[in-house]
Amino acid sequence: MRRLWSKLRRTPLKERIYQALKVLNMQHRRLQQLLARLQERDKELFNSCAMAKAWGDELHAVLYANELVELRKLTKTVMASSLAIEQVVLRLETIEQLGDAMVHLGPVVKIIQGLKGQLTNIIPEVAVELENVNNVLGSILIDIGEAKGAEVVASNEEALKVLQEAEVVAEQRLREKLPELPTPITEKLPVVASSSVSSGGRGFDLEERILQYIKDHGGELFISKCASDLNVTPQDVRRAIEKLASEGKIRTI
Repeated sequence: MRRLWSKLRRTPLKERIYQALKVLNMQHRRLQQLLARLQERDKELFNSCAMAKAWGDELHAVLYANELVELRKLTKTVMASSLAIEQVVLRLETIEQLGDAMVHLGPVVKIIQGLKGQLTNIIPEVAVELENVNNVLGSILIDIGEAKGAEVVASNEEALKVLQEAEVVAEQRLREKLPELPTPITEKLPVVASSSVSSGGRGFDLEERILQYIKDHGGELFISKCASDLNVTPQDVRRAIEKLASEGKIRTI
């Protein structure tokens, strides 16, 4: 690590900013590629939801709709991160051209730190590259002098504002680009278990646990509560319900 910092500090400031820009532009392209895949998946789920609704298959319509809600949350996070990186790139390009690092660099570091936290569990590779960018920018901050007191507060506030604005813009764009769901989003599934199906004994798999859960709760299932009670994710519950329905073990009423 000491060698890395020593090497960075020997590199001219303008070259370090150029390196950071190069990495950020590459990560921005990766986020855009992920967005394209997410939007394609959105279309598939939306069409499946609409078809299930048209066929009167309320169980699958609700499952697809709830999966779509989770997907759109992820899409919003990725889009907001992409927009924030665009802001950072513009700021660094200004610094590269004008050399105004003391004024602009503090918020950039804070923005990248925030983005790294958001993306760690979504695209770990991008989060790692953002950490590398912050190492480069950190070496510049050391060279030009540490920010103090009020400057640190101002940097934090500006970074938070950029991240919040990116999230608002992302939400607006998603509303404009993506169609409204064709069915009300609900976690309550009115289902009935087939009387011929046994739930087995203890130690059975998730589908059987959910089947027993449905019986124990009078045929009503709230996905989030079921997931919490069984210590699994809502996505696990949805997949298990879909499998049970496809096998004829449960049906909507």
